[in-house]
Amino acid sequence: MEISALITIGRLGKSIDKNGFITFKPEKIFQPSFLTNVFLLFTDNRVRYVTVTETDQQKGFKIKIDDAEVVLEAAIDGRVQVKLSKEDIGNLLKSRKIKCFTGMNIIFEKKDIGKVVDVFNNSAYDVLVVELDSGKELMIPKVDYYVERINKESIFVKNIEGLLKL
Repeated sequence: MEISALITIGRLGKSIDKNGFITFKPEKIFQPSFLTNVFLLFTDNRVRYVTVTETDQQKGFKIKIDDAEVVLEAAIDGRVQVKLSKEDIGNLLKSRKIKCFTGMNIIFEKKDIGKVVDVFNNSAYDVLVVELDSGKELMIPKVDYYVERINKESIFVKNIEGLLKL
C-alpha cells in the first residue's frame, strides 16, 4: 500500500503518561471507532502498523498502543501522523452504520445552498457545519425539525429561514 492511499485521522503528541498513554490530536474526519489498527507515519516516512489497545478521554485525548517502543519513538519524533486507508475508513463507517456527511450538498427549497464541511456532536445530537455558496458558514442541527430527508449525495433541510438570517 502506498502512503498516498492513507488518510490522516490524527496526530500523536510528545507526552507519554505514567500508564503508557500518548496524547492524540484528532483531525476533522476522526471518529472514535477508527482507533483500532492504524498506520503511524513518522517524519522520516517510516510507517508502522500498530494496534490501539485503549483510549482515555479524561483530560484531552490519549491512546495506548500495543508497542511501547514505537510509542517512545513517536514521542521523540513529535509529529507522527495516525492514518487509515480510505477502504478501512469506509468499512468501519459501514460496520457501525455511521454515515459520513462531509461533502454532501445541502438542499433548501429545491435549491443547492452549500456543502457540509464538518460534523460535530454537542452531546445531544450531531450538528452539520455547512459552507454556503455565499462563503458564510451555517450550523444546522441534524434533527427532524431541520432535516427532511437524506439521500446518497444530498441532505434536504427545512425550517432554516431563521438560521440563514443569523
